[in-house]
Amino acid sequence: MPSPHQHSIDAIRLVPELRAVHLDRHPRTTPAKNLYFRAKYDLLEERADTAERVTTARAVRHLLTTCASTVELPEPLWIRFYPTWIVLAAASRLGGLLHRRHRGPRRTVVHAMELTPFPVLLGGRHHLPRPVVAGARALVSLSVSTLVDRICFASRASQDLYESLPMARRVTRRTMLELPESCPGAEHTDARPLSAVHVGLLAPRGGVHQLLRAWEEIERAHPSAHLTVVGGGPLLPEVRRWADRAPTSRTATGPLPRPEVLDVVARNGVLVAPSVPEGRWREQIGLPIKEGLSTGATVVTTRQTGLSDWLEEHGHHVVDLVDDELIVDDLVTALSSALTRPLDRRGVRRSLPAVDGRIASDAWLHSRADAPHA
Repeated sequence: MPSPHQHSIDAIRLVPELRAVHLDRHPRTTPAKNLYFRAKYDLLEERADTAERVTTARAVRHLLTTCASTVELPEPLWIRFYPTWIVLAAASRLGGLLHRRHRGPRRTVVHAMELTPFPVLLGGRHHLPRPVVAGARALVSLSVSTLVDRICFASRASQDLYESLPMARRVTRRTMLELPESCPGAEHTDARPLSAVHVGLLAPRGGVHQLLRAWEEIERAHPSAHLTVVGGGPLLPEVRRWADRAPTSRTATGPLPRPEVLDVVARNGVLVAPSVPEGRWREQIGLPIKEGLSTGATVVTTRQTGLSDWLEEHGHHVVDLVDDELIVDDLVTALSSALTRPLDRRGVRRSLPAVDGRIASDAWLHSRADAPHA
């Protein structure tokens, strides 16, 4: 028998990999029982008061035994998680049927950010036979159309990907571009001239090697320029050795708590996020890009992010990839332009929405009011 506490839960939100940003936005999202499977690299401390770590079996038990009227699941096109997603989505449906008489119909909702083409999601750099791709597309399309009630896309590229699954078009859906809101107090922080910051996991897919080579060119043209690299990861020892060779123009901080990360970002005029494809992975939005925009930074990034069109339209620098490779000279050109002619920081902040796109999408996903398709 479910406990009285279980009956009182109106929403469940399941996050496979908990990040610091999930905890930061928790007070502003729809009240829910937050479940997660593992902590991500940037979570330097775990707060059990806002999220509960679970196994798949325990997550299924929650979905079957609680009377939640809304369940928010990860997106189904996270391919390596898809088998687990099927189990969770089926458990959500069954749990909703079991408790229908107590709380009415249960709604299963999804926030989607994936934008990698479907064949690449399946095989990475390997070309799979067309019948295999077609069969997988049909399976995922069927599961989305039958197990998801509402889906919100973080970008138009994500919307296009899901709408390439024919039956998924039946799901109530909306696109809300995941832009940040202006960071409170950002107007009181002055950015150092000719300064740039890179934030994230220090791995090849972050374009770290290309950034280091590009910055050496920047130093020759602009001796007073300074780059701060924030984050941990497999390339951290290499980045630290590189920074130690020129400490007046390079700093590698290692991983920092999120409040310190935001402070570092606010004190730099340029946010550089030169991500490149790796296997099935493509940059979806880019949390550092959002952090940079929120403080008024000029962004330098690649075509990967779902924000690329918006960034380009608003004067930021988007570098095209050539055969999925980032050309260092192109990155140098974009960085030099951003450093010497940064956008007006107040203008950048004014271009942002009043409410963070992820907060707005959460409100729509958990709303009980029906809405037309985007």
